[in-house]
Amino acid sequence: MGINNRAVDETGDTAAEFQGSSKSTGFKNAKNIIADKLHNVAGALSEKAANQDAPSGIAQYGKQASEWLDQSAEYVRQFDYEQADASAREYVRQNPGRSLLIAGAVGLIIGSIFRRR
Repeated sequence: MGINNRAVDETGDTAAEFQGSSKSTGFKNAKNIIADKLHNVAGALSEKAANQDAPSGIAQYGKQASEWLDQSAEYVRQFDYEQADASAREYVRQNPGRSLLIAGAVGLIIGSIFRRR
């Protein structure tokens, strides 16, 4: 009977690992798609700003916005959701009262936004 329980436990672990890796792969694909889109928009904006015959101030803002989009694309590409999840969980463990107050405030704000519509 102990052997059967061990086999079930091992199968459960394997299934959980497989499911986690599937989520991880899906998230990585989504991250790469979003980062690629941000990078493409940054390139188009930079090209548009360079070809702009408007005053140089507008071209500078376009170039700066494209740099920010490029930086955002790299941030999205480098983002580790598992580390962020662990940090958030640790913060909640260390500050449960503050976490409840923050969650309540966010809930009230979102509720008031949806109530107005």
